[in-house]
Amino acid sequence: MKIYITRHSKTLWNEEKRLQGRLDSELTEEGVENALALKKYLQEHSFQFDYVYSSPIPRAYHTACLLFDRQNIVTDERLMEMNFGDFEGQKISDLLMYHHDLYDQLWNHPEQFDRIPHGESYQEVIDRVKNFLADLKRLPQDSQVMIVTHGMCFVIFMSIFLELAQEELVSINQQIVEGCSLTCVEETDGKYKVLSYNEHHFLPHVMHASFAK
Repeated sequence: MKIYITRHSKTLWNEEKRLQGRLDSELTEEGVENALALKKYLQEHSFQFDYVYSSPIPRAYHTACLLFDRQNIVTDERLMEMNFGDFEGQKISDLLMYHHDLYDQLWNHPEQFDRIPHGESYQEVIDRVKNFLADLKRLPQDSQVMIVTHGMCFVIFMSIFLELAQEELVSINQQIVEGCSLTCVEETDGKYKVLSYNEHHFLPHVMHASFAK
């Protein structure tokens, strides 16, 4: 099985450097252009997907709809972004100023992080992503799967594929994966091999943004 993963395209809150989580903001014009660029790339290289899964949060589902207007899209709550609780909607600059220690733990010391008030723990996100992947293993082995998800959820997917411990998340979470980039992982008998990571040479707009800064 080949699993392709992309992150939702650029949003207004990405532009404003706000933490989104379960809250939502609309795709920007650049975000729409990037989604259409990925769609063109997939078509030009004759990608065919047997199953398309998306987070139900509107920014991800809108991205999926732009990519696959003629294909059924299955929404799955297990692909939703990490719930950042009371931090959602706040500017990252304010979080660094007023909630520095907890926000720093989230990104730079995940082994010390419990949860933001009213938010999720890392383990809760890991458990739901593992549960989703367990369901994928029931599909035919030659399936081609596309997943449209979010930045932190993407980090958790990669940590599972690479068998990283929670404290090792810092090796992949310091730069946000580009919206509408393409990552491909091959699954064989429960083992994962990363074939490509964060490919985005086909995008007209690239952010090169970090999560926490």
